[in-house]
Amino acid sequence: MGTARNAKQLNAMIMKDLKKAAKVASEKMLSDMYEETEDFYTGGEPSMYQRTGALGDTPRTTAVSAVSSAEGGTVSFKAYLDTSTQYTTGKNPSMKTVLDLANNGGDMTSPPMRAVVGKPGFWDRAQDKMEESFKETMDRFF
Repeated sequence: MGTARNAKQLNAMIMKDLKKAAKVASEKMLSDMYEETEDFYTGGEPSMYQRTGALGDTPRTTAVSAVSSAEGGTVSFKAYLDTSTQYTTGKNPSMKTVLDLANNGGDMTSPPMRAVVGKPGFWDRAQDKMEESFKETMDRFF
């Protein structure tokens, strides 16, 4: 890291490092989500339906974006589960419905798919891990 000669240069240096840190945090948080969605599948084997593995394909992060201003700037990205998939099995539940049931350990009210079998709480655990990963990354950089 060089020496800043004025506030504008200092801001640019900080923004550069913050963008690097956000990129590292984004990659770690994506890994956290994949770990937890994979761990969901360790919670038993369904007997009424075949697993498609679609839940394990839902983790996403957006690209890191940075906006500088005279007063500083912002760096951001999003980490989320993609709910755009529509299941083609059972009663054709939406991915949002399946994710909610999978996380909360709930049942669907009508057959042939009555329950989402897996280790509940995966999204809650993923969010806790992501928060910790973000904090650890920022601590390493700053």
